[in-house]
Amino acid sequence: MSAVTRVVGGFSLDAVRFADGAYEVDRPGGNGFWAALGVVLAGGSAAVHGVVGDDYPDEALQRLRDCGADIGGIRRLSGSPSLRVSFSYRPDETRAHPADPAAIADLPPEDRARFLDTTDREDLLLATLPTPADLAAAHADSWYLGLLPARRLREIVAVARGDGCVVLDCPDRTEIARDGSAALRDVLPDVDVFLPSTSDAAVFLPDVPERDLPSLFHGWGARAVVLKCGSRGAVISTGRGRWHVPVFPDPDAFDATGAGDVFGGACAATLAGTGDLVAAVVAGAAAASFATAARTPLELSRIAHDDVERRRRFIAARVEEM
Repeated sequence: MSAVTRVVGGFSLDAVRFADGAYEVDRPGGNGFWAALGVVLAGGSAAVHGVVGDDYPDEALQRLRDCGADIGGIRRLSGSPSLRVSFSYRPDETRAHPADPAAIADLPPEDRARFLDTTDREDLLLATLPTPADLAAAHADSWYLGLLPARRLREIVAVARGDGCVVLDCPDRTEIARDGSAALRDVLPDVDVFLPSTSDAAVFLPDVPERDLPSLFHGWGARAVVLKCGSRGAVISTGRGRWHVPVFPDPDAFDATGAGDVFGGACAATLAGTGDLVAAVVAGAAAASFATAARTPLELSRIAHDDVERRRRFIAARVEEM
């Protein structure tokens, strides 16, 4: 039996306008959904904890179950809608969140009306995330904690610490920029791997050079840091050294939505099975490469293991010690 990775995160219904003019509305998504598929792509056993509204499609959750994820930890919030997220991509492939009204102005009115974004509603955001009570009886070989607001982050880390390896994605970066770094400083000593991105850091640490970020996070208590650098790959930093892990050069890549969470889920699953952080980050990079060419997370459920393995080997051969 493969090691169990518990994914704790959000589920949402997304509306996305792509740079090529195509668009999706009511697309099942959320960091919990993407990360669970990352666990599956890495060959791990995913147990998913999330909260969905009455409008979240059963078919999407069943697809998660069909590809091997345990969805028993996903509950419906009766009488409440799901969280809604909207994005629009610019020609240079940067992303606006919420979607830029000018970018969707040409859409049919009924579709334009679906470009809702409720991420600024703190009451709904907290209601659509797991609570410590949801995790009370859970046990894991590893945990992947997706984007969480500070209040819920502290509560979830308190439950997960000491029970398997805890991998933490960056919490709400705008909240950190507004309220300061206290939330991160509180929890980083209690997690095993911290997975910020350079775009996260640009929001709440705009004056810190990229090369100095890992050392700063170590100073805040992080034992291991994996700095995600977009198309430039990832930098691993531990007390033993630093390594650069490249991306897989997929010519069909066009949308980075969800790639960071797929990366994190695959990383946590591989770390649980091997204890090798470099191998875990390589697996994360291989899994994430498929997300950048997917219109929806459901497409990842059809990726063959041999295809993932080929990309994993390609990336592993190009890891460099820094």
